[in-house]
Amino acid sequence: MKRATTETMLSSVVEKPLLRLHAASSIELFWIAVQRVIEAVLPGSLVGLTLQHHPISPFIAKWSRPILDGSLDAKLIETYLIKHPRGRRFVRDTDVFPRRSALLRSDFYRKYMAPQKRSHAIGLFFWQRQRLLAIIVIMRTAKQGDFTPVQAKLLRRLYPQFETALRRLRLLERERAARTALEGFLSRLPLPTMLLRWNLRLVYQNKAAREFCNLWTVGRNWPRSPKLMGRCRLRFSTDVAGSKRNGDNHHGWPHPG
Repeated sequence: MKRATTETMLSSVVEKPLLRLHAASSIELFWIAVQRVIEAVLPGSLVGLTLQHHPISPFIAKWSRPILDGSLDAKLIETYLIKHPRGRRFVRDTDVFPRRSALLRSDFYRKYMAPQKRSHAIGLFFWQRQRLLAIIVIMRTAKQGDFTPVQAKLLRRLYPQFETALRRLRLLERERAARTALEGFLSRLPLPTMLLRWNLRLVYQNKAAREFCNLWTVGRNWPRSPKLMGRCRLRFSTDVAGSKRNGDNHHGWPHPG
C-alpha cells in the first residue's frame, strides 16, 4: 500500500479517536483513547497496556477484556530486545518465538493468549533512552488471522501518535506531582506565603497567610494606615471574588478545568 493511501485511511478512520488520544489528561483517558484507536483500525482485537516500567514506580497493567492477573516471564522478550536493539519498537510473537511450538509453551501464551482464544500478538514498545516506558499489546484470533503487511504499516504510522500522547501525559503527571509537592512544602512554612497568577489573581495561600490576612483585615486593634488597609481589603476581596468565579480553591490549588 502506498504511503498516501495509508495516510488517507488513517485520517478517515481514526480522526476522532486520535483527537481524544491527544486530549487525554490522565492515564484512564489515555487508555480509553488507545482502545478506540486500535478498534478503529483493527476491530475485534484484544488490547493491553502496561505503564511505568521503573523499580520505584507502581506497575500499571490494563486489558480491554477481563484477563487473569499474574507475573509474566519476560526473559525471552528481554533477550530478543537485547539482541535486536533496532527492532525495539515493534515486536511480533513470531519474532520472539520463531517456532509455533515454542510460543504454545510460553508463559505469555498460557496466561494471556490461550484463555482469550488469541493466536497472534504484536507489541508496540515505547522508550525513553534505555528505559521502557510503556507497551501496547494487540492480540488477534485465529479466525482474524495474523497481522497483514497493511495492518502492520498502519500500526507503524500510528506509533508516533501514541508516543506523542504518552510523552504529553508524562509531562502532565510530572506537573501534578511537582504541584502537590510544592503545595505540601508551602503549607508547612511558618511564614505567610501567597502565589498569584500573572494577573494577580490568588492561586494559593498557606495557613499562615490566611491567618495573617484575617488578622490584618478584621483582627487586633493596632495602629494601621487607613489607606493601606483599604488597599489590602480591596485586593483580598477582589481576589476572593475572582477566584470564586473561576472555581479556585483558597485552601489549595485551583480545581482542574
